[in-house]
Amino acid sequence: MKIKVKMFANLAKLLPPGSQNKQADLTIKSGAKVQDVLDKLKVPPKLTNVFMVNGSLVDKETELKDGDILSVFPPVSGG
Repeated sequence: MKIKVKMFANLAKLLPPGSQNKQADLTIKSGAKVQDVLDKLKVPPKLTNVFMVNGSLVDKETELKDGDILSVFPPVSGG
């Protein structure tokens, strides 16, 4: 199945070569979860903590469906 992955801030450099606008189209196995995509892209766990699928907050164990848009954000800090 196919999904779109959007990586924000410094995470965009982890997208596959040829990706544009901080996003990439990926083909993943049916039943794949957010964590499976992070593993496929070799995203270090300490670099992420916010995940959204189609605009809704999810966790790493959320199962993805064909056509989903996965957005991955780095830890947010501030005061």
